[in-house]
Amino acid sequence: MARRKARAARRAAAALHTNSDGAADISIPDAPTATTSDKTDLTTSLPPTAPQLMASEPPPPGGQAQAKQEAQAQAQATINSKKRKSSDVQSAPTLETTIINGITYKIQPEGQAKILLPPVEGGNTTEVFYNYIQKFNRDLTMTVTRGFGEIVESERKTPRRQHRGGVKHKKRQQVVDTNLEGGAGEQVNGVEREDIDMAEPAPQADETIPPPPQPQQPSPDNETKEKPRFAVLDALSATGLRALRYAKELPFVTHVTANDMSPTAVEYIYRNVQFNELTHIITPNHDNATGHMYRTAFPNYIPSPTPENPFKMRLVAPQKYHVIDLDPYGSATQFIDSAVQALEDGGLLSVTCTDAAIFASTSYPEKTFATYGGLPAKGDFSHETGLRMVLMSIATTAAKYGLYIEPLLSLSIDYYCRVFVRVRKSAENVKKLSSKGMVLLNCGAGCGAWKAQELGTLRVRQQDKRKNKQHNKNDIPSYKYGVSQAVENGRCDHCGFKMHLAGPMWSDEIHNAGFINHLLSNVLGQETVKEYETIGRVSGMLKLALGELMPPSPREDDAPTTEVQPAAAEPTPANGQPVVAVINAEGGGKPNHQPSLKRKLKQREEAAEKGEKDEDEDEVSKTSGSTSYPKTRNPTADPLALFIMPTQLARVLHCTAPSVSAFRGALLGLGYRVTKSHCRAGSLKTNAPWDQIWRVMRAWEKLNPVKEGSVTPGMAGYKILYPAMAGGEEEGEEEEDFGDVKFDEVLGKDREKGKGDVLYQQNPGAYWGPMAKASKKGLTAEESTVISSRPVVSRID
Repeated sequence: MARRKARAARRAAAALHTNSDGAADISIPDAPTATTSDKTDLTTSLPPTAPQLMASEPPPPGGQAQAKQEAQAQAQATINSKKRKSSDVQSAPTLETTIINGITYKIQPEGQAKILLPPVEGGNTTEVFYNYIQKFNRDLTMTVTRGFGEIVESERKTPRRQHRGGVKHKKRQQVVDTNLEGGAGEQVNGVEREDIDMAEPAPQADETIPPPPQPQQPSPDNETKEKPRFAVLDALSATGLRALRYAKELPFVTHVTANDMSPTAVEYIYRNVQFNELTHIITPNHDNATGHMYRTAFPNYIPSPTPENPFKMRLVAPQKYHVIDLDPYGSATQFIDSAVQALEDGGLLSVTCTDAAIFASTSYPEKTFATYGGLPAKGDFSHETGLRMVLMSIATTAAKYGLYIEPLLSLSIDYYCRVFVRVRKSAENVKKLSSKGMVLLNCGAGCGAWKAQELGTLRVRQQDKRKNKQHNKNDIPSYKYGVSQAVENGRCDHCGFKMHLAGPMWSDEIHNAGFINHLLSNVLGQETVKEYETIGRVSGMLKLALGELMPPSPREDDAPTTEVQPAAAEPTPANGQPVVAVINAEGGGKPNHQPSLKRKLKQREEAAEKGEKDEDEDEVSKTSGSTSYPKTRNPTADPLALFIMPTQLARVLHCTAPSVSAFRGALLGLGYRVTKSHCRAGSLKTNAPWDQIWRVMRAWEKLNPVKEGSVTPGMAGYKILYPAMAGGEEEGEEEEDFGDVKFDEVLGKDREKGKGDVLYQQNPGAYWGPMAKASKKGLTAEESTVISSRPVVSRID
């Protein structure tokens, strides 16, 4: 009996930790402080079993009274803990309040926008409608969209043929609407999309709830010159905060659609739009996001009756969006198909996926394949492989419609990933998709090394109709597509463990250097952007991403002492311009001073006479980068695809871990390129092959020997530490020379971080992570807690 009572008391204490919707109690900004009266309320609100234990039941005899007192003390400690949390939260700025229709709302500012936090049952307020954790996501989105909009505006001012690479495009044919009477009909010009951009947005085919307000009359200053159309869709708007910031902070935005499937959410979107006086820009829309984007993507027939023909239909040209923002709970793959079709040619697609447990973990490989069309990888770099799978999923979906993607910025952040890609129409670039994909062969159970197996090959040649003439830059490039050869025998070359498959995933670069340079040089210095609360982290992440594309070069006075071919430094592109890789006539990234075919044949004959293996017949190039790509490397492949972590390398060898600066300095001293990865603190990207990486670790182990007996035969690190003994040779063989390996911490010192930059964000407090999705069947998290002050108006089809 005493044990049952004690358990009941503990359950009562646990009930104090739980909200009415079953979600764990978390620390929320501006939460009310618990007072003395709160203690009484908490006691009286306990389940029926708890008050009986605390007040009505007689004290148990003997030792049972002690158990009862301990249970009561535990409950009291819980109450005190809640009071301490509330008192800590009180240090946050107090929010202003406003009264609308007799209801008191708190005003939550962010950027230049403000939203109204609604009251709920019991007279308390809730912050579930405002996702504070995603503030960095929204600040980053506004920064990227501002930079993208500036590029679009500059492209509109240049001739269309110039910013499309000098390729002339034919105008589309006109679409003629023939009515039932057989008349001439109404014409809808199917001209280039840039011409449509200048038109006024056509009315949507679906009704909006509440009905969209009438646009305000333009001011006399704006009557002379109308801004070109720039439309944004916040497909899953919730409170409308993101839509408010688009309209408030980006001067070139002319129209924003804030869509949500929840009628309650649409009511609060409408209220927030009115409160911010943005009814002339933002249109609240109550609709399914996928359905709305599909209807936007294609021309639509709407009734247009006349006295002569009551059944006449009118064709409305599609008014697509320049920016579509997808930020769902979980995966965004179900929205990608409709989103890429609802974008203008060259539009920006911003995608968030919060299901890192699926795309960055091997716990549910069947779910990963069903959602993203690939298998996850096991290792410290799993979040980057997941990021590349998300990009590959978007690229393959877009390719079905003759569209290809240009990743501008792709980041793994906290518990989610955020990618910004530009979607363009080009049949020629769609053909290159196979050469931009790879599968990963990963030694997940052993040393952690990997190899990248590309899916398709791409050879680039310059067409020159003049025979016996040297190629020049004006020659038209031609492409030869093929299928890659297998490079894996099933076992790791370094430790002998089994290799496992992951992917397919994106193998091309995941950022655009020109675009990031534009953000760092021209956008972050603007007054509106400098006021962002997370500007330090935005700047730090952008610098890390740029470093992944243009890593620091080795020291000029330190010539590499090993046979390596460091990647040539690419010229820094102009602001807002994409990186253009210079590929020679032979393709594959080979230098232009390759020997002639006659010389190659002679070398092969000489090698055959000596019984040596031809270099061109090697399966894998030892100087192709950290991923050990085939020697015929695709020119589109990212030379720094994934990252390594010195701590993980030391874990394999059971030795002390070198500092990041020391390990980085050693690789730089050998002539390789090394940079940090944005995904994780302590991670490095390098073009050094795996045999050189393990050689550096053997040099470190020689300076910091492992404990005798800690590495035994059969372990992954044994073959790496003692390659001669693992091969059957006896001890006493000539020791490996590490004279060229210098662990120079000064050379490897961090140079990316600037004043005020935050490279790797630490969790600001406890309970940091994604918030609960829904607590009631069929309702969103907003609907389960928010009480609308207005009657819900259903959408009328």
